[in-house]
Amino acid sequence: MSGADSHPHKRDAERVKVEAFVKVSGSGEQEFVFRTRDISPSGLFLYTRVAHIYPFKIGSTLQLELYDYDEFVTCKVVVVRVVEPGSAESDRYPTGFGVRIIECDDGSRSRLATMVERAKAGGELY
Repeated sequence: MSGADSHPHKRDAERVKVEAFVKVSGSGEQEFVFRTRDISPSGLFLYTRVAHIYPFKIGSTLQLELYDYDEFVTCKVVVVRVVEPGSAESDRYPTGFGVRIIECDDGSRSRLATMVERAKAGGELY
């Protein structure tokens, strides 16, 4: 078990504030569209303006597609944190959930790294 696994809230990479569209699906095959609050090479924070329309909880495994122009990143993620309405964090940020990437092919990982670097430099994702 790696250090990231033994401490699920510990980040092993810097997160970059960026807004992008993400589509996720769980085991029921229903798809949901979210926005990102921030991204990193190892995870993302997802939110929607409509709280609690999604059936995910800590430990849920999801298939994720992150869109950027005409490209996208696909990976398998696990929900590691949920920001509930009324929590201290929800006063400053939208409610939503943090996910950690657990499976990602080399091409998607490379595209994600490019997205993160562009966001660090002030570029936007679409």
